[in-house]
Amino acid sequence: MGLHPIAVHGGATDAPHVTLSPHPYRRSRYIGLLLIFCAVFVAGFAVTEIWRAQDQSLQEEGIPGESTLQNDALLPPVAEPPSLGIPDGATPIVTRDLSATELGAFYINNATAYSPSLEALMETDVSSSITEAPLVLILHTHTSEGYANEEAEFFEGDVGELTYTRQEDQNVLAVGKALAETLKEKGITALHCTVMHDQPSLGGSYERAAESIRFFLEQYPSIRYVIDLHRDAVMTEAGEYVRAVAETSEGAVAQVMPVVGSDGGGTPCENWEGNLALALQLRAALNAEGTPVCRPIYLRNSTYNQELAPFSLLLEIGTGGNCIEEAERAAVLVGEELAKLIHPY
Repeated sequence: MGLHPIAVHGGATDAPHVTLSPHPYRRSRYIGLLLIFCAVFVAGFAVTEIWRAQDQSLQEEGIPGESTLQNDALLPPVAEPPSLGIPDGATPIVTRDLSATELGAFYINNATAYSPSLEALMETDVSSSITEAPLVLILHTHTSEGYANEEAEFFEGDVGELTYTRQEDQNVLAVGKALAETLKEKGITALHCTVMHDQPSLGGSYERAAESIRFFLEQYPSIRYVIDLHRDAVMTEAGEYVRAVAETSEGAVAQVMPVVGSDGGGTPCENWEGNLALALQLRAALNAEGTPVCRPIYLRNSTYNQELAPFSLLLEIGTGGNCIEEAERAAVLVGEELAKLIHPY
C-alpha cells in the first residue's frame, strides 16, 4: 500500500450576482485572498490527516512505514543483520540451541498420561555383560533422511525433497556407521543394518524395520540394545529451517534427541520405562561436561518398535539443517557414552 497524490481544486462557477458597496474590486480582492488562504489551510490539514491515517494502517498490517523505520527499537539487531544472500522464495537455515538445559536435567517432553519417577529411573541398571557376540543393533527406519551441505545458508526448492537422499555418505547411514565404529572401538560389538526401509515409500517404513529387527534378534539372540537412528526436521514459526548445534572443543556437533515410546497408544511395550532409563542416563552423560549436546527426551504413546528388544531407543541426530560432519561428530559422542552405560566397569 502506498500514498496516493491528492489534487485540490478551488473556485466556483455560476455564482449568483451580488451588488457590491463602493470599492468593489479592492474588497473582493481581500475576500478572495481570505478564501484562498482558508482553502489552502483546509486542504493541507486534510492531506496531513490522510498521510497519518495511511501510515498508521501500514504499521498495523506489519508493513513498515517511515515512522517504523526511524524507530531504532524496531530495527533488526546489529548483531544479527538479515542475510542479503538468500534468494526470494528460499528457506533460510538458522542455528539454534534446542537443549533447553535451563529447564533442568529431568525435564522431558511428555506426550503421555504417565508420570514416571525420573530420579528412580536414573538409578536403574542398564548395563550388560560383555561378550564377543553382538550386543547392539543399529538400523534406520527412515534410511533416506539426509543432511544439508556444509556451510549451507538456505534451501532453494522443496525442503522435503532436498533433505532426503539415497547417497550413503550424505544420509543417516553414514551417521550410523560412525556410531557402530565407535562402539566397536570401545569393545562393544555392534551390527549396522543398512536396509533402505523407507523404500519404495515412507509409508510402511516401521513395518519393514520391524521385520529387520526380528530377523537380527533371531540370528543373534545376544542383542540387547536396538538403536533406530534418524535425523530430525525442525522449523521456526517464521518458516526457517533449524540447524540444532552445540559448540565443543572438537567443533560444531549436531544436537541429539532421544525418543522413547510407551504403551500409551494400546500396543504392549513392557520395557518402556527401562528404555526411558537408558535415555535419561544417556542425556545426563552427553551433557555432563556442560556442553548441551542432548535435547530433552520425547516420551510418546506410540512404541516405534521399541517393544521388540530389552532396550531400545530412537535417536534423532541433528536436523536436515546440520551437515553430515556435525552429525558424525555427535554419533561418536553418543557411541562413547553409550559404551560406558553398557559396560561401566
